[in-house]
Amino acid sequence: MFFTLTEVLLLAKRIRLSPKAVSEELRGWHWNEPPIYHSSTYFLNVSDLTNGFCETGRYVHLKHKGVKPEIPEGVNDIHYVYSEGIQTIKRLIYEEGENMSGNRLRTLMTDEFYRVMANVHDVEKAKILWDHITNIYSAEIDKYKAKQFLTRDSLVSLIIPFHVEYPIDGSLVGLQSNIRADAFVPLIPLIAEMKTGKQRRAHELSLVGYALAIESQFEIPIDFGYLCYVIVDKSVLTNCRLIHISDSLRSDFLEVRDRGFEAIETDPGMPKRCDDSCPFLRHCNKL
Repeated sequence: MFFTLTEVLLLAKRIRLSPKAVSEELRGWHWNEPPIYHSSTYFLNVSDLTNGFCETGRYVHLKHKGVKPEIPEGVNDIHYVYSEGIQTIKRLIYEEGENMSGNRLRTLMTDEFYRVMANVHDVEKAKILWDHITNIYSAEIDKYKAKQFLTRDSLVSLIIPFHVEYPIDGSLVGLQSNIRADAFVPLIPLIAEMKTGKQRRAHELSLVGYALAIESQFEIPIDFGYLCYVIVDKSVLTNCRLIHISDSLRSDFLEVRDRGFEAIETDPGMPKRCDDSCPFLRHCNKL
């Protein structure tokens, strides 16, 4: 998730050398034909479909009915700090221009953290992640500034060759028009998702949702996604995998999407076993 240009080049090579066959009818640009075509008037959120909390899809039903989920404090801290850290570094490079250096970035990011800490629950973990991001890209600044004259825009594109909170219109494939992927690497192109809880196969399907949406909107193939589990303790630990967005994953996602449409209209009932992390757990247990 903390992409550098060197890492992007390595990922691009891996993808080029990997099998990537995908059936034409499962590409997002075939949104007007089965099996991607849908007749529902509703639009779904990728995360509601692929969080892995509820195998029956009752999560979608309850959320659509307006039941308020119980979200633990600080559950979004890591995503917030990650996104804010990347955006802040880009902004500072544009502001500082040729005056920017690795040491200068470290100083400025220390000052910026006082703004960020007001919006997080666990300040200590937030600072660990903030410093991790700062250290990676301060080294990248020194690496590229020493080699050649660069405009501010080109320096940003070399140091941080990706976008965070990338907006996608998924309406053609039955998803909401304002879905956002955690990160998007346009040079490959590659969708990336960051998760902070336990590993679930359903998380792979989130990559499919974003891939289909991009394919429907821009008509470019998205063959791979990058799934990263991030743990922040005394340091930042990552477990990232390159996922082929295959026919089987695409078909599985479309099945989940279609069940989601059905769940909006009809309560599918509770699963055989409820996930302890489900934010609707207390609501369902009252029934």
